Amino acid sequence: MITKGGAVPAMEDCLTLVMAIPGVRAATLLDAATGLAVASAGMTADEAAERAAGAADLVRMVLAEPAFAAAATGDEIEEITVTGAAGHHLLALVTTATDARLCLHVVLDRSRGNVALARHRLRDVLRDLAAG
Repeated sequence: MITKGGAVPAMEDCLTLVMAIPGVRAATLLDAATGLAVASAGMTADEAAERAAGAADLVRMVLAEPAFAAAATGDEIEEITVTGAAGHHLLALVTTATDARLCLHVVLDRSRGNVALARHRLRDVLRDLAAG
């Protein structure tokens, strides 16, 4: 597991729990505002930095899109799922007790993972992380 910037143990515990979900290949906890990786597991530091930047760009794009704006739907975006031929990218947004806007980017193997199970388990992990 790679940590940067003094990641708190709760973040490390979060990634340990995420990596235990069947089919998870990698996970990055990132600052959605800056695109910096806060902590990661299942990849190198360079891969984590690249994925964090890309995930943050996608999150910012979705949040800025009027069609997805909370005012238009009456609902806040909590999660973004992108499906590819080999797997799924789950991007879960979380606001921590310190009001940091974090995003958890999870790469789930399509043949070994179960999106519904992963989403269910991620909700529990993120609730604990948000409580902080």
